[in-house]
Amino acid sequence: MQETTARSIQTGDVPSTLAGLPIVNVWYRGQSIGLYRVEAVDERALLLRHGVISFPVGTPLDVVDFQRLIPQSAERRVSTTVVDNTRSGIRLAW
Repeated sequence: MQETTARSIQTGDVPSTLAGLPIVNVWYRGQSIGLYRVEAVDERALLLRHGVISFPVGTPLDVVDFQRLIPQSAERRVSTTVVDNTRSGIRLAW
C-alpha cells in the first residue's frame, strides 16, 4: 500500500499520518511554530487543539490555512489573535 502525502506551499511536506486531518500551520513573529489540529471553525473564529506551545490570550498569530478550512477566506494566510485558552483548546479570532 502506498502512503498518502500532502504538500503545502508554506509547510513543506505534511507527514502521512496527518494527511487528510484538519490542520493548519501556526506562525508567530515570522516563524513557523508547527502544525495544529483544528477542532472547530466558524465565520470569525477557529478552535485549535493544544500543541507543543500554548499561547496566552492576546497573542497575535498567523494561520496558514492550506486546506481551506476557514470559510469565505480570500487568503490562505490569516492574521488572528488568541481570544481564549482553556482545556478545550486555543480559540483564535480574526
